[in-house]
Amino acid sequence: MNQPVRTDAQPVYTITQHHPAASIAVTQGAAPPAPSPPPGAGVELVVLPGGEQRWAYVPATRPAPYGGPRSQPVPAWAKTAALLMWSAAGSAAVAGWGLSLAGPWLEALAWALVAFAVAVSVVAYVVRGLFARARRAGGGNRAEATATATGRTVLGGKVTATATAVAHSE
Repeated sequence: MNQPVRTDAQPVYTITQHHPAASIAVTQGAAPPAPSPPPGAGVELVVLPGGEQRWAYVPATRPAPYGGPRSQPVPAWAKTAALLMWSAAGSAAVAGWGLSLAGPWLEALAWALVAFAVAVSVVAYVVRGLFARARRAGGGNRAEATATATGRTVLGGKVTATATAVAHSE
């Protein structure tokens, strides 16, 4: 047996050599006592490092090894949103394409509306001016003013707007 190198009060562990070829002497003596029946459920007979057998409580099921995150079911709102995204994206694309086709016509229609607004304003100023002259002249007068504006619709049709104002003064 090897002698320990340290002599202080700390515990010392001795390293021994194992010789598998050596014969093991079996002494005949009293057989180890048979273990008593298990005291309850979840108890197993275990052998301690010193060779003694004892009853010990052992968990019935061992926890499963961690296999990564568990998959969750996809919520219904997410499925609905995913299905609606295709139709919403398609609708937006078709709307953008339609507006790009209608752009020149919408521009022409806007200019026609501006021309109509200018014509109405001119008619209003003419009528106002005629009423002012009629009051100064003191006699009965009749004045008529007509304004016309034309333009194109979204589908390529022609639009004509005419405004006529007639003023009588006494």
